[in-house]
Amino acid sequence: MKYRFEILGPATIVSDGEDTVLPSTKPSAILVSLLLKCNSFVSLEYLKYALWGEHPPPNADVTLPTYILRLRRLLRKYDDEADPIDTMSRGYRVSFPPNSDALDLLMFRRLLDKAAHHRSSGALENERSALQRAEKLWKGPALSNIPSDMLHREETPRLNDQWFDVLERRFSIDLSLGDVDGLAPQIRQAITHRPERERYWEQLIETLHRIGRTTEALNEYRKVHTYLADELGIEPRASLQRLHMEVLGQAEFEPERNGLVRGARLAPPAIGPGKEPPYGPKAYRATPHLPLSQDFLGRGEITEALVDGIKDSDTPIVVVSGPPTAGKSEIAFQAAKQCKDEFAGGVHVVHLLRPDGAPRCGEEVLHDLLLQAGVEPPVRTDAGDQEARLLRSWRSTLVDRPCLVVVDGARNSVECLPYLPRSPESRVIVTSRNALPRLLAFHGARSHVVPPLSRHHSVQLLTRIIGEDAEGESHEVLQRICDVCGGLPGALRLAGAKYLSTPHLSLSQFATLLESSPLDQLSAASESEFSLREQLYRCYEDVSESARRIFLELASTNPPGRPVAELFADFSGTPHEFDRALGELYNASLIYHCGNGRLGVLRLLKGIAAHTVDRLTEVSVTNGK
Repeated sequence: MKYRFEILGPATIVSDGEDTVLPSTKPSAILVSLLLKCNSFVSLEYLKYALWGEHPPPNADVTLPTYILRLRRLLRKYDDEADPIDTMSRGYRVSFPPNSDALDLLMFRRLLDKAAHHRSSGALENERSALQRAEKLWKGPALSNIPSDMLHREETPRLNDQWFDVLERRFSIDLSLGDVDGLAPQIRQAITHRPERERYWEQLIETLHRIGRTTEALNEYRKVHTYLADELGIEPRASLQRLHMEVLGQAEFEPERNGLVRGARLAPPAIGPGKEPPYGPKAYRATPHLPLSQDFLGRGEITEALVDGIKDSDTPIVVVSGPPTAGKSEIAFQAAKQCKDEFAGGVHVVHLLRPDGAPRCGEEVLHDLLLQAGVEPPVRTDAGDQEARLLRSWRSTLVDRPCLVVVDGARNSVECLPYLPRSPESRVIVTSRNALPRLLAFHGARSHVVPPLSRHHSVQLLTRIIGEDAEGESHEVLQRICDVCGGLPGALRLAGAKYLSTPHLSLSQFATLLESSPLDQLSAASESEFSLREQLYRCYEDVSESARRIFLELASTNPPGRPVAELFADFSGTPHEFDRALGELYNASLIYHCGNGRLGVLRLLKGIAAHTVDRLTEVSVTNGK
């Protein structure tokens, strides 16, 4: 077909780049009625109703075919071979092939479907792109040149509402992505068409407040209050009133920074199951409990680097990696505490592991996140995937404000992805015993590897834990305990707890016992829900057989480690396999570089080798029986 139709605005035929606006005639009304229901049967009764309302003339059944004939003659002027109007029993149909661009309404609906798909997956930039393309299809109020009271009463409002829905959603995305330059005039223009849409007023007030024009924002609230009271006899809805109070409160108490005002909102009450707040995606400043230790020693430098990376760089994700009990979570929580005031959406903590180190299911994690954010999770139903519903609710919670998300205990990069916020102003801290190379390579993450505590800080931490029992003891005894623990804060805490639970032993005797069987002693010191041995052994089990062999060789080597060349000489595989195995061990924080081309294993991790031998012995004995 050599022409196409446009009805998202004045009804028009476009051919060879020229627009021909349809005349305000009854044949034009018939054509538009068919186009509105394209690819569907349209009855003669519906067409008569569109032309004459409830009182058609007596000769309507004769007149309608005449109008159809005039339409066909009109369309043949643009393409004498195409005839999109099919005659059917007691009606007609206009047919277009799938994915046809012959009608702007079809293109608009496909773009809305595409936007909805991107929204469900949290791809805000792609959603906005689809919505912007849909916006461009509109040329003004729909069907403004068509003489049909019925169409203007029943069809046109529905079409125009879709247009205004697109604008409203796109404005929300612009706000969530921080693209507020030039946004206020666009919202004002939408308000001139639909002043009764309170969400537009909320978006305008929020935009003005964000760019530092708080006085104008308050004046816009007075305008909408007057309009609603005088024209409709109602008060502004609760969300608009809350927004007004928040802007008013911050105008009085929050100083402007470089001409901009931080547009944080106060926490609204919990909302209904699976629903978004009435003023759009949730803008709640989350303040979860951050389990911070009073004995935070020797981590000032890495915490400061982490805070600087969150506040002052464009890095969206920072990965804090290291072996179990290295204090990764503690560092992340300390950094989050120092940065929480930088994020209007607050801090959200994603706990991926149970206290015993076992992974939590996604549904459980998301359920807790929504409760943490003040959102009531959607009610479970028999239909559909509950985890997908929870994820959509979580993403809508994050969409409207920059926030800081702490993903604690990630086992791999893929596990983190559902919880990442989409706003470019948001930041993420991920803790993991692995380096998470995929986040580094494809998501712009920056890595911070947590080193063991220095001997000085290790002794200082141990002394604080055991208290006055450390007084009078030689520094050498304390160092022996710290050396067994490998400078890992969690292991030092367990060692201190174990010593305090054995009052019959002197500190020197306890040091000797710990040196003889470190994993047994430290695991016995832990609660039943947490086993240090199992935590360390998980690191070992997660790597390949080739990597395990290299680890066991290193674990049997005394300090200062073993040269890489010697390890490769004893390796039975190819150079590529050797490099891959070393990469696995580095990624799992099982080895470290000692300098001078040597690799080593933390002393505490060497207990894994003995534990592995014990397990293999048990298997051999069992099989022998």
